[in-house]
Amino acid sequence: MVLSSLGAGALDRLRQRGHARVYKKKDVVFRFGDPGLTLLIVSSGTAEVSVTTALGQKSILGVATAGDVLGDIACLDGGPRSADVVALEAMEAVEVQRGDVLQLFREDPDSAILVIEALCQKARNASEMFEVQTMQSGQARLAACLLRLLPTAVQTETGQVAVKASQSWLGAYAGLTRENVNRQLKAWTRDGIARFEKGLVVIEDQARLQELAQGDDY
Repeated sequence: MVLSSLGAGALDRLRQRGHARVYKKKDVVFRFGDPGLTLLIVSSGTAEVSVTTALGQKSILGVATAGDVLGDIACLDGGPRSADVVALEAMEAVEVQRGDVLQLFREDPDSAILVIEALCQKARNASEMFEVQTMQSGQARLAACLLRLLPTAVQTETGQVAVKASQSWLGAYAGLTRENVNRQLKAWTRDGIARFEKGLVVIEDQARLQELAQGDDY
């Protein structure tokens, strides 16, 4: 989602060159290997970005929300899609053709520089995620992934921050089994760090969660 780094003006110009698309919950937006002829600017709703191994193991790479751009890597280089994207809920987006995207960069070199910087940051983030996935502690991995999901968080009726996700989904995102996620959340409930409640992970102590995400020294 490197084009999410563009300024509001550049994104608005891309929107003006595109057309609206509407997706229902669980609709497939992109499939791994599809031609990268377009990109999508999310207007509302959320989408899951994931990859699946040849053995059928699914790994969730992230969640896109309003303002994020989907499919931009394949659109930029003209290659195939590098991940699957599925709508987690009803989603609206603006679809822009590759030719219109490239034309924007010809007209606006400053925007092209921003994209180069974002690509570099994406490489750094990939390295960081690899580090998270190789942590020996499942607790640290789950904590780090919950923190990454905070931009998608909602508020409970009591005003607490909560991440909407099933335990199976969290396991796929953190590289853990559902059983491991369940066991860890029960331990966090006892410690007052986080609890699972009706499809939500309610964050009770974000500072402690950040400490746990650093590893076993805490």
